[in-house]
Amino acid sequence: MQRTDYQPRTDSTSPVDFLWLELTNQCNLRCTHCYAESGPDVKDVNRLTSSEQVALIGDAYDLGCRRIQLIGGEPTISKGLPRLIEHARSLGYDLIEVYTNLVHLPDDLLRCFVQHEVCVATSVYADKADPHDAVTRTPGSFRKTIANLRKVVSAGLRVRVSVIEMPDSHGEGERTARFLNDDVSIQDVRIDRMRPFGRAETHIEGGLADLCGSCASGTLCVSPDGEVAPCIMSKRWSVGSVRTQPLAELAQSVRLAHVRQAIRDAVVHAGADPSSANCAPNVGCPPLNVCGPDLNKITLHRGETATHVRHHESATRRG
Repeated sequence: MQRTDYQPRTDSTSPVDFLWLELTNQCNLRCTHCYAESGPDVKDVNRLTSSEQVALIGDAYDLGCRRIQLIGGEPTISKGLPRLIEHARSLGYDLIEVYTNLVHLPDDLLRCFVQHEVCVATSVYADKADPHDAVTRTPGSFRKTIANLRKVVSAGLRVRVSVIEMPDSHGEGERTARFLNDDVSIQDVRIDRMRPFGRAETHIEGGLADLCGSCASGTLCVSPDGEVAPCIMSKRWSVGSVRTQPLAELAQSVRLAHVRQAIRDAVVHAGADPSSANCAPNVGCPPLNVCGPDLNKITLHRGETATHVRHHESATRRG
């Protein structure tokens, strides 16, 4: 049974309500659309140490942050992941989520997740192996991800899955979501489009309007080398580095305020309203709500027909 009792904080006035902490640039997959351009052959240049990452988790907590996502690259290949989870739980974070491709999930790491009530998120690209593995460019990845999804569901962890529709698979997300619900017992499934950042940038460079909009306030991302930006996809608009400035200064800087306002203006101009109740980070977004341009949220329950719910024509962030 998946945990569904989490209630997001709604009273936060913190400059950091939600933190993405990217642990590494390396990954065991080579996804065609990866915003971070991660992969097995990518070198972690000037990566923050595990001790520095521990300190950042504490710094964010001191600023009032109570929700954190540990992501990569692929976070499960980082040896420091269990230590970071334990530290975040000991401090009292309300939500600890690990965003992983679930190709690599050793038993001891799963036990750590269970012990510290970690939420798990992943991405799936199809309801069968060939098209999924074509996106990850790693044969066998679909089989391993689905097998480990079954493990985390059986372990009682809260699980959510993002189905990312590729340009050549538009409209197939609902079928994948139905498979995840009916065959894997995943209750929380969201559909998003591919966003033009990283390897997904082909003919057009991604701009502010291509962001989902949830990073217009309250969220921060710290990259593996310490660069700080409003979210994982907005690294082009970095506001500084924790190597040269304290997180508290960056989180309350004029530069960050200007970048957030620019994101807000761009998203509103594109037709969404990031200030709406359905999009504000302090009501659970991300990762529990949905927001941004062209939103498709799909939540399926066993025996029900798939339904799409639109909120202000906004979109979920990349999974």
